[in-house]
Amino acid sequence: MRQVRLLTMAAVALALVTIGMPGLLARQVAPGAPTNLAFTVSPGGGLTLQWTHSTGTFTHYIIEAAPGPGAPAFLRVPTSAYANGSGTTPGYYGQLPDLVASFSATGIGQGDYYVRILGANGAAESGPSNEIRLPVRAGCFPPAAPTNFTQIVRGTTGFLMWNPGSGGAATAYIVRASFGPNDPNPPVQIPLGTTAFTLAIPAGTFYVNIVAVNGCGSSAPSNELVITSPAQTPARTPDPPAGQRLPQPDVSGLVQQWGAEAAAQGLLQTSSSCPQRPGSFFDPIEARKTIPNPFINYIVDRLRSIDQRFGYNGKPTRAWVPAIIAGDEIAYHYGSDAPEGSPNTYAVDVLLAHCSGAISGDRPREGVGYRPFYGEFVRWTGAGRF
Repeated sequence: MRQVRLLTMAAVALALVTIGMPGLLARQVAPGAPTNLAFTVSPGGGLTLQWTHSTGTFTHYIIEAAPGPGAPAFLRVPTSAYANGSGTTPGYYGQLPDLVASFSATGIGQGDYYVRILGANGAAESGPSNEIRLPVRAGCFPPAAPTNFTQIVRGTTGFLMWNPGSGGAATAYIVRASFGPNDPNPPVQIPLGTTAFTLAIPAGTFYVNIVAVNGCGSSAPSNELVITSPAQTPARTPDPPAGQRLPQPDVSGLVQQWGAEAAAQGLLQTSSSCPQRPGSFFDPIEARKTIPNPFINYIVDRLRSIDQRFGYNGKPTRAWVPAIIAGDEIAYHYGSDAPEGSPNTYAVDVLLAHCSGAISGDRPREGVGYRPFYGEFVRWTGAGRF
């Protein structure tokens, strides 16, 4: 009788859960609004939008365009591509959709558009992000001042990086350095084609800002940094203002250097850089790519001596392979939220062509490199190591 009563109670509990599920789904909390929406435009109708991820549970984003500020949208574009890149195969290997916080398009008609982004899930949409005026012209549009100019200094080595400002796409950036603040004619001006670089800093204190340029003019200067050498900036780069993103540091030279060190220690042998997960006979290649390995551990540990924002890319769980971390990628947390599980993360592939094709024996791995990528959903993790 006792077993009958227990089974009856279990059946009632299951019925109550089943009955309650529609109500729970209906009460699913809307995600937080995306923030920090910014844009760049290029001649001929090219544009790129970038924002900081929603908070809470979100499955996709909706881009709204309106004819005026705060006006009803005449266009709503859901971002629903999938992580295999085809945009047509939902659930490929059990992956999540491409929940990237950016969007690019070409051939946009001339005009002024008022654009905002909404986060969405299966039950609700968020409020709108900040709204931007998006000017699309046949010719170029001057760039705006770069934002979030940030420094990491380790002794006499400096890592400088910044984000593009909303405006015309820059064709170059000018790094301007002086011995005093707000110098209108700084003695040092370095042209660059990237938004990050590494340099050896002479001993002293310098006032540095960035100017963006293109064929239609130059921007105002970015925020100015006081850079001192030799020095040590914080072990973890300070948080950006809430809802904004830190720019991505360029550590490609360090990855190449430390990759060579790892290779000298035998960490590029397949048993280390491409380990087999025991018992994963369904998909051993995927299994190899989603288990911690000594090569990636070596690179991440060294990078954390530069900035403790470095960590691992926490892969979404595959349909049949319980993922831990990506076996070929490092990650950098750019947000002001808690890092563990945060989607506000850059990822870099440091083992190119990792574990591809048939692997036999214990031969050295090829393809150590540095390839930032932006077309896949990323979550930061310490993988239980830190």
